[in-house]
Amino acid sequence: MDQIQQLVAEVAGKSPKKIMLQLPAGLKMKAAEIVESLKKQGIETIVANNPCYGACDLADAEAKQMNCNLLVHVGHNKFYVDFPSEVPVLYFPWFIDIRINGIDLSKIKEKRIGLLTTIQHTTLLNDVKEKLDKNGFEAVIGGQVLGCWTFNADKIEDKVDAYLYVGSGKFHPLAVKNKKIYSLDMEKMQIEHVDPMVIEKRRYANIYNAKDAKTFAILVTTKKGQNQLLGPAEEIKEKVEKHQKSAFIVVMNEINDSALLGIKADAFINTACPRIVEDFFSKPIINTGDIDAALGD
Repeated sequence: MDQIQQLVAEVAGKSPKKIMLQLPAGLKMKAAEIVESLKKQGIETIVANNPCYGACDLADAEAKQMNCNLLVHVGHNKFYVDFPSEVPVLYFPWFIDIRINGIDLSKIKEKRIGLLTTIQHTTLLNDVKEKLDKNGFEAVIGGQVLGCWTFNADKIEDKVDAYLYVGSGKFHPLAVKNKKIYSLDMEKMQIEHVDPMVIEKRRYANIYNAKDAKTFAILVTTKKGQNQLLGPAEEIKEKVEKHQKSAFIVVMNEINDSALLGIKADAFINTACPRIVEDFFSKPIINTGDIDAALGD
């Protein structure tokens, strides 16, 4: 049974009349095929086409608005923080089957290597461990990590000298701290060193530039999964104002530079996903954990 058949079987098992299908960008090419397969089971499907950043970013409000009685969220498992949803949610992790062959391991200089990945590639970790062990390394499987959740890296930290992240992009491995990080890029099939200093330098620059700000815009997202990660915006506002600075709260869904054009503030305080500050912004932007440094406390 292929994954579309598995997905249809799980959805049909819930006996929904109408569903909303939410897919990450890399799986949207599967939408038409999934919709057609669900239609054969008598299930009406509406596709959510807003950007999807993970299980913290559910299209549940849209599902309710369209009178769907189930949201089918593909590509991620349930978020590690509980939060209420407008309709029931079926999470369907989409596993990617790729053969790991001919990988040059010479860039890895450490011996004890912790293996990390996203949910899509968890089935590959045993294969990667076997290849590392055969080449004289001592591989320890940590498991799945997120851009904001690194428990599976932290739990093996004292057993490894470095980490190898299996997957594409730098978003997830850059969340891992305290050890050297390599990435096995699944698109290039190459191992690269992930340098967190680029992000750290930008972070310190933002903190430094925010010190001169007289007015702060406190950014709050309507994405409920990310909203659960923050401290209350009102408390942040009061803290800023105690330092004789102005502050006001801005509520939005997508936090990005273009959406903030026209907001008259000298700096932004991000209370949503902590990785947002790694994107480009025209003005200094800091996370809640850097407020004290920016205010001089």
